[in-house]
Amino acid sequence: MVVIERREIGQLRSSRGWLLVYGRRKVGKSFIIRRYLNWDLYITVARSRDAIMESDGIRRIELSEALNEAIKVLSSGGTAVIDEFQRLPEGTWDLLASLHPKGRLIAVGSSLGIIKRVFDERSPLLGLLQPFRMDLIRYADAVASLSGRNRALEWGILLRDPWISPFIDLNEDPVEWLCDHSSQLIMSALGLVGEVFTEEERSLTALYDSIMRLLAEGRWRPVEMAGILASRGLLEGGAPAVTGILAKLSSMGLVDRVPLWRSGRSRVYYRHRSPLLSLLLYLEQKYGISDGFKPQCKSAMSAFGKEAEYSIGELLAERLGGKLAQHVSPRGDIDAVILDPKGKRAIAAYEIKLGEITRSEAKKSLERIASLGIHRVGLISLREKPPEVKGVYEVLGPEELIEIAKGIFDTYGGSRGLKRKK
Repeated sequence: MVVIERREIGQLRSSRGWLLVYGRRKVGKSFIIRRYLNWDLYITVARSRDAIMESDGIRRIELSEALNEAIKVLSSGGTAVIDEFQRLPEGTWDLLASLHPKGRLIAVGSSLGIIKRVFDERSPLLGLLQPFRMDLIRYADAVASLSGRNRALEWGILLRDPWISPFIDLNEDPVEWLCDHSSQLIMSALGLVGEVFTEEERSLTALYDSIMRLLAEGRWRPVEMAGILASRGLLEGGAPAVTGILAKLSSMGLVDRVPLWRSGRSRVYYRHRSPLLSLLLYLEQKYGISDGFKPQCKSAMSAFGKEAEYSIGELLAERLGGKLAQHVSPRGDIDAVILDPKGKRAIAAYEIKLGEITRSEAKKSLERIASLGIHRVGLISLREKPPEVKGVYEVLGPEELIEIAKGIFDTYGGSRGLKRKK
C-alpha cells in the first residue's frame, strides 16, 4: 500500500490538549491517528450504538462499558480516542466535560456537522476541544511524498483521495489504471458519497445526485443546471435553488466554490472537491462504467487534464501565498489565475498542460493572458519543461514542480522522516 505522508501528521503531533479532528469520510483521519499518534485507548462508536475498543487487543463491547474505560484512562492522565464521535449520545458529553483537563481526549468526527454541535453555545464541550479539520490530501503533500516515483505529478492527483492507495500500482500509467479499474472504483466512490450524506442526516436525493453528475460533466453554471434539472422534473425554483444546494454540498466537503476573475457576470465557479470522484462520475456519465462498459482512455485523458490544471493551480497558489481563481471567457479560458491574499488583484496566471507546450502555443498563451493585464505569466508542462519565450515570467517542467511541492511540504509542517508510533 502506498502511504502518503502529509503535513497534518506533524501538526497533530505538535498539538496539545483535548482535540476534535473532523472532516468527511475516508480522508485519512483514523489512519493517521492510529499510525502516528500515541494513545492508550481507541474506541470506535458503531452505528448500532455499541463500540469497538482497542487497547491491548480489539473487542466489541457495550458503549457504556467503553465510556467507563475512557473515563479511567483520562482520569489517570492517559490519552483516549473516541472515533465516530458524532454517533455518541450528547447526554454523555457532560460526563466527559467533567473530566477536563485530565488526560487527553481526541474526538474524531466523520461528519462536518459535528463541529456545529460541539461548539454550540449550549454544548458542555464548548471551549474544551480544539478543532482540527482534515480534508483531502493537499496536492503538494502527495507529490512530495511520491517524489522519486514514476509519474509522481499525475499519481498525486488521484492519491489526494487516500482510500485508493491499497489498490494502485505506481508502475502503471495513472490514466490507464483509472480506465481499467473505473467500474470497480465507481461503486466504492458512490458508496462513500452516500455515507457522507448519511452522516450529515440528509438523504442522497435524485436532485443532489444529478447536480453532482452535472458538475462532473463540466456544467458549473447554476442557471444552466436549473434548466436541465427543471426539464427532468427534478427542480422548482430556478438558479437560486441550485445555488443553495451547491452551498450545502460545499459545506459537506464535496464541492469547491472557486472565485471567478473577470468572467462576465458570473462570480463563482463550482467544481468537485475530489479529482477522483469528478473523474469517475464523468466516466460514468459518458460511458456507463457502473454497468461494466469500459471507457476510452483518450476521453479520460482530456478530463484528467482539467483535474491536473486545478491541482497544479492549488500548488501555485500555496507557493505564492495567494488564492486560486478561474477565468472563463469565449475568447479562451485561463488554466489558473492566482489572486492576492485578499482575492482582489491577479498577481499571476498560468497555462498548464499534461503534454508538451510548443513555442507557438506559448506565444499565443502569453498574448492572451497579457491582454487581460496580467504581467506574471507562467507556462507549465507535467511531461517536459516548456520552451523559453520572451515575456514569459517562468517556465516549469516536472522537476521544478516536484521541487516546489517538496518546498511547500517542508514549510507547512512537513512530516517526511516521521516514523509510525511504536
